[in-house]
Amino acid sequence: MRKAFTLAEVLITLGIIGVVAAMTLPAIIQKQQKLVAAKRLSQTYSQIYYAINMSQSKFGDMKNWSVGDNYGTSFDPENPDTSANESIMIKDFAETYLKPYLKYTGSPDIKTLKDAGYNVYQSKDGRVYMNENTTYYIIELVNGVTLFIGYNQGTTIFTLPVIFVDINGKTKPNILGRDFFLFSLDAVSTMKVLPYGQTLDRTTLLERCAKHNDGNVYDNFACTALIMSDGWEIKKDYPW
Repeated sequence: MRKAFTLAEVLITLGIIGVVAAMTLPAIIQKQQKLVAAKRLSQTYSQIYYAINMSQSKFGDMKNWSVGDNYGTSFDPENPDTSANESIMIKDFAETYLKPYLKYTGSPDIKTLKDAGYNVYQSKDGRVYMNENTTYYIIELVNGVTLFIGYNQGTTIFTLPVIFVDINGKTKPNILGRDFFLFSLDAVSTMKVLPYGQTLDRTTLLERCAKHNDGNVYDNFACTALIMSDGWEIKKDYPW
């Protein structure tokens, strides 16, 4: 007499397997997402760092480059179209100091997010940081990462360029600290590419990376420095 599982037993077993999979799969997916995010961010930083170093070997220290308010460039009081001034400066910066040393696809240029096919970028609680009409010099790298290069627009005088990194290009979620990060350039002391919040201690970085509507929308950019300070790793306490 042959022994076999009944249909009911098979269905119960499959049901148990399904429940276990449903409980564990999200954690496995999230872990993989974190590994990919940290790796891509690290690789992109290395590419930007390489481009800056190559430009410094050709043009000298960043403090001598012809961009930004450290070099005497500011809004032209005779020209009310300041956005045009910014576009000219940032395009000159990107095409002189970065583009020659990056592997990219398409035709990098000044574009709005909408014209380039990108959606809005948001903080972790859903507040809009960059809308579809925001303009940047956009470079799409061959590895699927996109760079948005612009100037700090917080003052009437342009500071050094900032480089936003979308580690998965046009793919969502487009959330600060998840797939969208920020680096800036230090032409005063280190002559390096630095993450936003790099002078803060880890406790403060954790707090700002996790900030929601009780903080500024750009607090989530502290996640960049947190990942870098943790050795390019997204640790268990990272506010994903």
